[in-house]
Amino acid sequence: MFFISDRISIDRINISDIDKEELGKEIKIIGKIERVFNSDKVVFLEISEMKTESVSVILFKDRDIELREGSYVEVEGEIDDYNGEREIIASRVKLI
Repeated sequence: MFFISDRISIDRINISDIDKEELGKEIKIIGKIERVFNSDKVVFLEISEMKTESVSVILFKDRDIELREGSYVEVEGEIDDYNGEREIIASRVKLI
């Protein structure tokens, strides 16, 4: 008998460790929003960790969330590669 949990645990990692992780892996990071760019359907974020490491985060707009530079966020998403750079395709962004 199999049980499926509605609360699957996603590993939290440091931004500096993203390059060591596999493409397609679901991860969680915490950091500060350094830059925000809004387009019609997508929000592009640059998230930093102690201003030493940063990663681009792509969030497809499906709900309104007020994201501002200087805010701290928890991001869950999938590691992807764009032009040789790692980025996160966000499935959830939460202000903390």
